[in-house]
Amino acid sequence: MGPARGGLWGKVAVVTGGGSGVGRAVAKAMAKQGANIVVSDFDEPRMDRTVEEILRLGTSDSSIALATDVRSDSSVRSLARDSIKAMGRADILVNAAGVLLQGKLERISTKDWSWMLETNLLGAVRTSMAFLPHMTERGSGHIVNAVSYGGLHPGDPMTIPYDTGHSALAVFTQSLAQQTRGTGVLVSLFCPGSRSPRIGQNTRSRGMGRWLSGVGAEEGARWFDQIAASLIDALHHPRFLIVGDPAEADALRARWDAPAAAATR
Repeated sequence: MGPARGGLWGKVAVVTGGGSGVGRAVAKAMAKQGANIVVSDFDEPRMDRTVEEILRLGTSDSSIALATDVRSDSSVRSLARDSIKAMGRADILVNAAGVLLQGKLERISTKDWSWMLETNLLGAVRTSMAFLPHMTERGSGHIVNAVSYGGLHPGDPMTIPYDTGHSALAVFTQSLAQQTRGTGVLVSLFCPGSRSPRIGQNTRSRGMGRWLSGVGAEEGARWFDQIAASLIDALHHPRFLIVGDPAEADALRARWDAPAAAATR
């Protein structure tokens, strides 16, 4: 008996930041739908753990780990080349790699800014542009960029740099959705929500006595399940804005749902 044929059976999904957090949750959710998964991460032990968990599910044919530094052009090019070579194609790209920079604005250096932007903004730009030619040539594909709630609806004075980086990624994603209109390649903006665990495992805090408090393990697991379910629904029913927390949908759609028609045609 082979794996049960889920709604994403036979699809190939590449997930950056797949070793932990949002990336790990969506990688496993797509695997449960039958997709073959390429798990990409800088942290090899966590990346390998995600692959092992996916294979134990028994719901997809294969999953592989490809160590990637999204800050490096050559590393990202290798990810695209090796993913396509190993799996035959890439149908879905989820950019969930990230780092968290927080603290008092006057205490955050330009080096801190560069450290964050190289991953949170340019990392997603690199991977999107590395896979886009392949998807365009095939006339099919879906690029999903994960963006923090603060990047779409800023307001926390302690996460201004982090939110700024994600705001820039949101604009890039919106423009890319418009550019790919009519090519068969879909582009989506994925916001896990303000109450979800933040995107990014590596953290720099400046001028703070402690890190910003997060959610507990049990609550975090529930949020990850909800977030992943939102993404799966959007893969089956494509749309530009994917909202992890339905309670925040109206506030986000007012600003960010404008290119939906362009992203789904």
